[in-house]
Amino acid sequence: MKIFQLTQILACLSMFGMNVQTIQAKTTKTPAKVSNKTGDQPGPLSLVGDMRKSLIYIVQHSDEVNPKAKQTKPYWLALNAAWDGIDVMEEGIKKKDASMIKGLEDTGRGITQLAASWGMIRGAYPKSTVGRGVSSLHSAYEMYQEHYGPHVARFKKKGPLTAKEKAHMAQSSKQLDTLFANLKKVNGKARPKSFQSRMVHDIVNLINNLDRCRTKGRGRLGYASYMYQWSRLQNAMWAYSEIISVNYADFYESWSILESDIEVMNTCFGSEEELFESYESWDYTEDTIEEYDEYYEETAVVEEVEEEVSEEEETAFEEEIEEYNEEEAVEESEELDEESDEELSEEESCEADESLFEEVGESYGDDDGDGVDDEEDTDDDNDGTADCADTDDDCDGVADEEDADTEEEEAEEMEEEDCNGISEECEESCSGGCEGGCSGGCEGGCC
Repeated sequence: MKIFQLTQILACLSMFGMNVQTIQAKTTKTPAKVSNKTGDQPGPLSLVGDMRKSLIYIVQHSDEVNPKAKQTKPYWLALNAAWDGIDVMEEGIKKKDASMIKGLEDTGRGITQLAASWGMIRGAYPKSTVGRGVSSLHSAYEMYQEHYGPHVARFKKKGPLTAKEKAHMAQSSKQLDTLFANLKKVNGKARPKSFQSRMVHDIVNLINNLDRCRTKGRGRLGYASYMYQWSRLQNAMWAYSEIISVNYADFYESWSILESDIEVMNTCFGSEEELFESYESWDYTEDTIEEYDEYYEETAVVEEVEEEVSEEEETAFEEEIEEYNEEEAVEESEELDEESDEELSEEESCEADESLFEEVGESYGDDDGDGVDDEEDTDDDNDGTADCADTDDDCDGVADEEDADTEEEEAEEMEEEDCNGISEECEESCSGGCEGGCSGGCEGGCC
């Protein structure tokens, strides 16, 4: 499959870059931004704790989101999936076993579905601050992935790819072509300028990322990059299937041919036990993160929960998630229908650079995650205080006059990001072993 063939799916894809680019480690180190808000160096358990607090914040501010409305079912199911995943993750970290990976996978899928479903319904809740919680949850999860994910463990393990890993690459590459062929059949059924076409566009972009990885080389960084991008595609396929099955029954009749692809994708890189073998020589549970930049600003809601929510209230919010009954979610909401069926612009539906779940999760330039850019928003954090009278517009706990979160810096941060899902800290500590800085293209797969 060549990247130029993806234009057969969406004509509008010609609007975004079609050049085959390698996903490689950075050759120069950009000085890390100094955060104005600091805390202890994050570690596996503390990050899981931050994910849990972020979820509690979301539930705390979800009073308006009717759990009995049909259109909110993906939102509440996602909260449930993420919560269960976090429980399994935490237990796996404490036991130092493969259940951590199972929990991480379930958490990632829940977060992807949560962000995407919130992006589709948030217009009905213009004063909500749920978006801040979603962004915090996303930040904690990504921090964990970039430092402790299975692709990072494989990168740290060093050594050439094994015969089994090469077989995984071959199997997954074949499955990617099958998915591509089926996606072409689905595309024609998606309603133009809608969330349906946006979700197809997102999957195409994720396939593009994987296709670039396939051309990258046989090294361990190339393999780790492929694992990371594969998990992102899996999460999106799983989440979008759930959303489409609930909100777009007619379109799901076409989309459902992709369900078998999703099942096969789950096995392409082996079992959780097999993936966990890469952790055998690395006690990741004792590692902490030295370069965490603005993490504590991005997850400021965690501190709010710790200060404002008692243990009894936390338990009550947990019960609210666990007691959700999807069979009762049958009420129709005209307002939510309008949000789900909203006509999107050409740029929003098939020219977006980021997927819907990333756009909502990262909330660049949209501090409260309400879908209104800060430039146009008169209350950036939806705290009820207009920006002109607010001394902390983004509610990150740092006064505006001291806050380093300028739009220029956020834009620069986006440009600096690569797509391999491995933090600079991990890349630099594990680099070396062959000429080329372990970019993934070394002869024989030595890096």
